[in-house]
Amino acid sequence: MTKKHLTNSISKIIALFLLVLIFTSCSRNNKEVISYYENGNPKLVYYTKMEKNIKYKVAEKMYYENGKLQYEGDFKNNERIGKWTYYFENGVVFSKCDFTNSKSGFDWEVYKIDKTKIVESKDKINQVSFYPDGALAAIKIESKGKEKEYKFFATYRVLEEREYKGNILNGQTLSFYENGNINSKNYFKDGMQDSVYLLYYENGTTQIKGNYKLDSKVGKWEYFKADGTPDGEEIYGQEGSLLKPRDTGLKYYDKNGNEIKF
Repeated sequence: MTKKHLTNSISKIIALFLLVLIFTSCSRNNKEVISYYENGNPKLVYYTKMEKNIKYKVAEKMYYENGKLQYEGDFKNNERIGKWTYYFENGVVFSKCDFTNSKSGFDWEVYKIDKTKIVESKDKINQVSFYPDGALAAIKIESKGKEKEYKFFATYRVLEEREYKGNILNGQTLSFYENGNINSKNYFKDGMQDSVYLLYYENGTTQIKGNYKLDSKVGKWEYFKADGTPDGEEIYGQEGSLLKPRDTGLKYYDKNGNEIKF
């Protein structure tokens, strides 16, 4: 091989290497840590790539302070696309959704922290609302002939479960504390509170116990302290009138200012 041919061959190899290097650098997704926790662990991470000297975000991950993944998904044109997955802090999946079809409400799966599936991909999605990070704030579905709505804390734990019929509250409504204990339990009939009402302290003990009839308090209503000891009671008539007030030291007066004696 002549010196000229050798020089040409080396030049071609160098040119080819530079092309490969440029292509690789343009197509590779660069990792950028946007924020950190005080313990030094990454919090928010972007994955970007360069196209025609313009940087685009192509993926995003958020982490909990303990280093566990909180959510992950892809971007296109600065919008969420494809399948995103959200996780509880212990690593259990909270929800999977396809943001490509999110407007039509398809392809949702949602789980409680105990791994119970509460929303399946085949369920009909009637309404969805989101937190700023794209996680579910609330979802209303039709599943197995029943209408239900779930609301969630920002930690993804269930805040409230409601049953509907014809878009009107019918059936049981449960609300929860963030630790998973029940906050309150009551029932609705055609949009009005009916049947048992229970309110609990965060430690799980009963705070109030009573009954409603067509949105009016009826019968005996019992009150309890956080340690479970009784804290008074009220008695209501079947039409909702107060027959016996709870002994709180308060006095009751009619519209003319006369004290009402029970």
